[in-house]
Amino acid sequence: MFNLYDITGGNYHVVRAVTYPDYPKGKVVFDTDVRAVSEQEWATRIVVSGIYDGPTDVMSATDYQIVWTSDGETLFETGGATLVTGSGQRIRSQWSSSIRVTQGSLRGFPSAGLIVNAHYSGFEVRSHAMSYAWEGMVSRVRPVVIDKA
Repeated sequence: MFNLYDITGGNYHVVRAVTYPDYPKGKVVFDTDVRAVSEQEWATRIVVSGIYDGPTDVMSATDYQIVWTSDGETLFETGGATLVTGSGQRIRSQWSSSIRVTQGSLRGFPSAGLIVNAHYSGFEVRSHAMSYAWEGMVSRVRPVVIDKA
């Protein structure tokens, strides 16, 4: 079982670009620094930029899935989730990220990469505040190797 803390030691820099296929003008970039204060606590700085022109009453996310690969120094992530609005509208989001360890190196990550299925509890948005409890399950799926010979 792998998680980002195990792979990075909890100290990493992420640049994530999120797009919304139903809203092609929208692209939001998250530039994030994470520092492990302890095994249970992280200090995080996030700078958000870009355009989002979709509904603003997002209440939860479902169908979260990510794929991780690596060149040995950087973890590359592609993923997606469905955002659900208060009226029940479903908005697909897709992203690509680069995750670079800021102290040490990637630990124990297989060079063939991983497909990770992640399920987590919902979140709640009220006014300008979001709260959530991350209760999740991450499972590893063996990558499929296709022989091109």
